[in-house]
Amino acid sequence: MLKKGWPILVASMLVSSPAWAAAKPAGKAHERETMVKKVEVVVKKKTEQKETEAKKKQESSKQQKWLAQKLAQLHKKVGQIEERLDKVTARIQALSEAESATDTQTTPADSLPTGEPSASQPTEVTAATDAPSGQAIAANDAAAPASSGQTVTEAPSPNSPQPVGEDQEELDEEKQEQIDGLIGQLIALSNQLRAVTNEIRALEKKVGANNADIQKVKEKVKALNDQVQANKKALLQLL
Repeated sequence: MLKKGWPILVASMLVSSPAWAAAKPAGKAHERETMVKKVEVVVKKKTEQKETEAKKKQESSKQQKWLAQKLAQLHKKVGQIEERLDKVTARIQALSEAESATDTQTTPADSLPTGEPSASQPTEVTAATDAPSGQAIAANDAAAPASSGQTVTEAPSPNSPQPVGEDQEELDEEKQEQIDGLIGQLIALSNQLRAVTNEIRALEKKVGANNADIQKVKEKVKALNDQVQANKKALLQLL
């Protein structure tokens, strides 16, 4: 009887012991503390990840705003260059049209065929040669100077080259000044386009060369460069 009841007595004594009672709650508290720490680590990682994503979004937003400002500045510069270039192009076209009109209106002075008498040639000479010899001599005497003190002025030949007038020289000088001024403006515009090209290359290094807005600006700059080259060729033809 005692042998069978002894284990039950020992078990009841252990359960009722303060040390046993204190050991069980301590184990559960440790488990809870471990779980809390694990949860804190997970929460901390998620918080850091969210903060990193927020910083990336903020940096991306700043970069987009900066890029938009740069593109706006480039568009403004390109627009100003295009406006000046259009004015230069209009002036060059006006000079070319004026030059073409002048060439069309100018005709050679000695357009009469050789061997044919001029319309202004006196008819008295023919009449004198057809008259009798006495009348021809009289006509020759009448054509001679009346006295040795008189001088006869010879009329200029219609075929003799005429000197260039002062008005024409002034027009040529004015035309040359206009062409020189237009060439200087084209050189300045070409330098401005080169500066814009350098800014575009700097943007491509930071944001990449595949940006559609940057490609549009590049195409516009290329078109303006082609227009500058065409204007230079037109000026060379006017020289």
